[in-house]
Amino acid sequence: MNKIFKELISRSMEVYVDDMLVKSVRREDHLENLEKCFKILRQYGMRLNPSKCAFGVTSGKFLGFMVTQRGIEANPEKIKALEEMSPPRSLKDVQRLNGRITALSRFLARTGDKYLPFFKILRGARSSGFQWTDECQSTFESLKQYLASPPLLSKPAPGEILFLYLAITPAALSSVLVKDEGGIQRPIYYLSKILSDSETRYPAADKTALALVFSARKLRPYFQAHTVKVLTELPLRVILQKPEASGRLVKWAVELGEFDIHFLPRSVIKSQVLADFIVESTLPAEAEVAPAEVGQTWTLYVDGASGVEGAGAGLLLFNPELVTLEYGLRLKFPATNNAAEYEALIAGIRLAISCQVKQLTIYSDSQLVVSQVEGEFEAKNEQLAQYLQLVKSLLIQIPQFQIMHIPREQNNKEDALSKLATSSTQYQTRRRRVEEIVFPSIYGPWEVTEVNEAEESWTAPLIAHLKGQQPPEDQKEARRLRMRATSSTLIDEELYKRSFAGLYLKCLSERDAEYALREVHQGVCGEHLGGKALARKILRQGFYWPTMKKEATEFVQKCRSCQMHANVPRQPPVALTSLQGA
Repeated sequence: MNKIFKELISRSMEVYVDDMLVKSVRREDHLENLEKCFKILRQYGMRLNPSKCAFGVTSGKFLGFMVTQRGIEANPEKIKALEEMSPPRSLKDVQRLNGRITALSRFLARTGDKYLPFFKILRGARSSGFQWTDECQSTFESLKQYLASPPLLSKPAPGEILFLYLAITPAALSSVLVKDEGGIQRPIYYLSKILSDSETRYPAADKTALALVFSARKLRPYFQAHTVKVLTELPLRVILQKPEASGRLVKWAVELGEFDIHFLPRSVIKSQVLADFIVESTLPAEAEVAPAEVGQTWTLYVDGASGVEGAGAGLLLFNPELVTLEYGLRLKFPATNNAAEYEALIAGIRLAISCQVKQLTIYSDSQLVVSQVEGEFEAKNEQLAQYLQLVKSLLIQIPQFQIMHIPREQNNKEDALSKLATSSTQYQTRRRRVEEIVFPSIYGPWEVTEVNEAEESWTAPLIAHLKGQQPPEDQKEARRLRMRATSSTLIDEELYKRSFAGLYLKCLSERDAEYALREVHQGVCGEHLGGKALARKILRQGFYWPTMKKEATEFVQKCRSCQMHANVPRQPPVALTSLQGA
């Protein structure tokens, strides 16, 4: 049927197996649309049953729904069947009830959560048998009251922006797709899903992402034809693209990449039906999700020392789960004990900022440093004043912090770590990292002037997309960009691509790629590798750009040393031909 009416489907007809609907926006166009339909019917020798046909009507039943000018309404016969149904007395009656609820689930908000008692009866039938409780009876009565005035579903216009609300509970997840009509939000489709046993143990962020993926799968035609704005209180875009995302989140991010989805904070609800949907679908307090480490205190111990062998600093950073980060600094410049203490404090604060710590407690055995930071002592020394100014500028980036003085005997491990930093590197381990600092931190980073490239780098569109900027006007290009962005993320304003092994590779621009090729191929440790080996080595070092294999091969072919010392092939270009003598 779809092949026969392919020229009219979605224009003036809708066809599903043997159900046909001829539609017209204007009454004067209806006869012309009917004529086109009957012409095709005569062409293929098809006949219609007059008793099942209706012409010139403003509403009618199609695929079990009532289609009207106002929108889509539930089938009155299905509603009547539920309203006249008596309370179930057996498992078969409960199955019949659940089937009727499923048939109307498009019009029912939160079916998986509201009517969970009915589904629990079937789940526990093997162990406890049929049990119709008071909770089931009250839920059954509330269902009948709700069906007395079911919501009217709207139809989106082509190209219209749609909005998706998500809500999760410990046992189910729900969503509703809506459109904005004159400032009023009209529902288009209600969805609900009961979580399996394993899914109930997902973190709240993963449950919300699952609700989005479930909605995209069920409402795929809507997601393909429209821009969908997801309204949620959680940072879903960050959750799906964060570097430490789990395997299922990465899989879901790739699946959602083909759609034009935007994430917005939930605003004022402009519909009472939707307001009830949101209010009744709130997680209990113990299940609410919060940003990582918010409301939890991290602990930082710092110490610095200066001796005959040089100056060093050590720090220990504990997260709320008491996982320890050990860090040592070897100062390659002359430094006093106070300067070493400040270097340890600055390094610890920077490490905490990189871990996105919101609450931090700092312990130091230097009474001078602690008192200067708290404002009790004045920094009269010019160098210490510069250190103090730098520390205060860094602490501004941590919302809640406190610094406390502890006796030296309680800071033994940090003191040993600071002294270890000045010793031989043979005692360093992977957990106990020691870094060399060539210049004091108060000198700041070297200023580098970036020269704008003549052509826009291939990373610019991806960075703009990940920052939420305006997508390209070309729909194909925008979709291609969204697909590429699913495996990319921004870390400290730098673009990284997730590899198949789950590692993040830094994306290089054209100028940086040329520098990487030159250094790896003919630098200090260069081995003048071949094209494929050169590309693989750069990839193992943690760098990536799309054309690295091609450019690596071309770079090797242009290398003068490789061409001069390469083996000259002696094999003839064609196969030898045997000659027979007379």
